[in-house]
Amino acid sequence: MAEEIIKIPPAKSLIFGLRCIGYNFSTALADIIDNSISAEAKNIKVFSNPDAKEPYVVIFDDGCGMGRKALENAMTLGSDRETKEDCELELGRFGLGLKSASFSQCLRLTVASKDCNRINAMRYDLKKIETTNEWKLDILDDDEIKLLPEIEKLIEAQSGTIVIWEQFDKIEESSKSFKDSFIATIGLAKQHIEFVFHRFYEKINFEFNGHRIEKRDPFLSGYTNSQEGRTQEILIDGNKIIVTPFVLPYANSLNEEHKKMLGNPKSIYDDQGFYIYRNKRLIIWGSWLHMNIRSEFNKLARVRVDIPSELDSMWMLDVKKSSAKIPDRIKEQLKISVKDSIIRSKREIKYPGKKEAEAEMPLWRRVEFHGGVVKYEINKEDNPIYTQLISILDEDQRKLLDAYLDKIEEFIPKGLIVSDNADSLRILNSEEAQEEEKLINELVEFAKNSLNPEICVEMLINSQGFKKILYRKKEVLELIKNG
Repeated sequence: MAEEIIKIPPAKSLIFGLRCIGYNFSTALADIIDNSISAEAKNIKVFSNPDAKEPYVVIFDDGCGMGRKALENAMTLGSDRETKEDCELELGRFGLGLKSASFSQCLRLTVASKDCNRINAMRYDLKKIETTNEWKLDILDDDEIKLLPEIEKLIEAQSGTIVIWEQFDKIEESSKSFKDSFIATIGLAKQHIEFVFHRFYEKINFEFNGHRIEKRDPFLSGYTNSQEGRTQEILIDGNKIIVTPFVLPYANSLNEEHKKMLGNPKSIYDDQGFYIYRNKRLIIWGSWLHMNIRSEFNKLARVRVDIPSELDSMWMLDVKKSSAKIPDRIKEQLKISVKDSIIRSKREIKYPGKKEAEAEMPLWRRVEFHGGVVKYEINKEDNPIYTQLISILDEDQRKLLDAYLDKIEEFIPKGLIVSDNADSLRILNSEEAQEEEKLINELVEFAKNSLNPEICVEMLINSQGFKKILYRKKEVLELIKNG
């Protein structure tokens, strides 16, 4: 029989390896908040102080606290987690988040928790571990607990936990001014938390340094001109994935309230794609995950995907809960919602602020047959132009007109239209084409009368007035050159 030996990894190399797992400050903080939500907290408060003798970040929650044994287990790497069956608040994973997230940002981690009116506190000091190369977990006594930053919040609470980060070596090493960098980092983290946990806003009070976070909604659901498509349910191994397509209103129609809800309306183009939630916690957004091409026409398209924690392995969700892969088993089903959202986005881009029936105009009727086959017919019934025209024609002329229109329907250049769209060419209606020609003529005449026509074009074509013809800059320069 083969000999078996137990190998305990060196504390120093393992812990410092965990520091390089790939967290940034914002994702690390979100991982700590996951634990607070799983503990059924009603209040989650972040405190930070760069001016303290030992600058700190404290995450407080009033959820279910931990006794000594439970706290010791929580401080163990790869700890055994008591996952609640069918609990929508269970956001933890692997039993590593508290430690790996904290170690990635600081050299000293302290956790204090209150249960049954008793506060227990434990600490990892990575400098001590580096020196001794031993798994040393400090158990704090009552006098040491009293000196912890923001400990009064825990003392006053019926139950709860505080996580304390100190000694931010990475911020110190990467910045000229620690305080400025620290404050900026906290500001970015606040924005991240607002976005990632936006679906918990009504249930949980999130605060940063005494101020409640802003409400966010990447879909502007329930707002005028925001479009919500048909919800799709996908069953996998008895677990339900819920998919809903959305389309944002056209950017120019957004008021200040809309902009505030989105958080950063300037990034609408970058934020198109899937929004994947695990137990209502946002884990991935602003990506099509290799299922579609990012484009200007798709920029208003959003597809919300709700997945349960039971399917973590299928989605290849990592320890940071910040990357995943769409399972091959559901890609085809997801394409339905992706197509719906993209079609609506393109329509909104072409006809901003208009409803579908208005955008299509009365010239064409869209007829959908069984099996997803679509045909476009010239609308002869509700078209006032057609009605007026046939009223002045005799019977033979009417037959000739209808025969001509039938040929137009039959020979719609579908292949060319698809090809042009695939090549990202702009397809203009007559009104748009006339407007662009007018702008081109104006720019050419203006540039010709300047001292340096090329520089003049470069300056003006990026301005608001001429930006629409930016893609035709080469054509403008050729017209100036040829005179």
